[in-house]
Amino acid sequence: MSKRDEIKKIWTECFKDSREYVDMFFDQVYRDDEAMLLTDQSGSAVSSLLLQRYAMSFHGSEAPVSYIAGAATRRSKRGQGYMSSLMIDALRESAVRGDMLCSLIPADEALFFFYRRYGFSTVFYTKEQRFTAFHSFPVKGDYHHVENDASDEVWCAFDRFQRRRQCYVLHSRRDFFNILSDLKSDNGNFVVMARDDEDSGSEIVSMAWAVRHDDILLVTDVMGEDSDARSGALRQLRCLNGDMPVLLYGHPDDSMGGRLMPRGMGRFVNVGKALEIIAASDPKFKTCIKVSDELLPEYNSHTFIVADGRCEIDDAYGGKLDFDVTVDVFADIVFSSSAIGSIIRFPSVRPMISLMLD
Repeated sequence: MSKRDEIKKIWTECFKDSREYVDMFFDQVYRDDEAMLLTDQSGSAVSSLLLQRYAMSFHGSEAPVSYIAGAATRRSKRGQGYMSSLMIDALRESAVRGDMLCSLIPADEALFFFYRRYGFSTVFYTKEQRFTAFHSFPVKGDYHHVENDASDEVWCAFDRFQRRRQCYVLHSRRDFFNILSDLKSDNGNFVVMARDDEDSGSEIVSMAWAVRHDDILLVTDVMGEDSDARSGALRQLRCLNGDMPVLLYGHPDDSMGGRLMPRGMGRFVNVGKALEIIAASDPKFKTCIKVSDELLPEYNSHTFIVADGRCEIDDAYGGKLDFDVTVDVFADIVFSSSAIGSIIRFPSVRPMISLMLD
């Protein structure tokens, strides 16, 4: 069997995805150069995952990041350390190829604890906002639904919206159309709204994605020019789905109400790269930080000196440290809220991850 077929076999055994979804994923999303497969002593495939390539908007730059998808071990081989071995291999591979961060979305709550063993920290959150079946999502502006939701114009609008987010795992054009295929396999809705403007004509101003889940309309993301335009997209979803309660996975810094809930995890595989970007974005920022990392010591177990827009490693430094932390705590610092960052005097920012094929 090819590597692709072996991984598809493991995927089918371990996950409850529909045949339509699995075929779509391995035909459109799967890439052999992102696939990692582990065999036992007899040569049989036992564990696999995909180490997918993404970029993340981060302090005014785009940093390469990885995303772990489809991590699974055959049922008869679980509890023997195969996934642990594969996770360590994946983190090292992510570091070798130049990523700053490795990210993932645990399939269930218990796995948050599992991934902490490998230096992952819960850094991605979502603001869960619930609306009753009677909420109509009122708007002030006039919007209309764009029918051709797979056009170049829609992609360009999506790319414009996502790049406005301060710290976000970005999607390529290929990713965008895979997201639409994934939504189609779930019988979901993708709505695109435009506003008629006297000067610029019809302009796309918002879009939203939703699936029906346990008698609730789950809105996995909504993007747009402003809050009224985003409400226009939610209003269109209401028109398409009738009187259903709505659960929105909102931006973690959304000023509206809602509960901040854990969504995903991140693990720095190159601390220096993160600090270089932060230093370049604010030449006045200064800090001395010592990081320890048992799994990737050659990349991350160093003392980093940030000053004058640069980051340098000085393991012989004997002065006062501003921080002396493990790699997971470093992630908590970098990705805290700006309010917490102001207290600890670090330019922290909340990251966001959405629309992954999880």
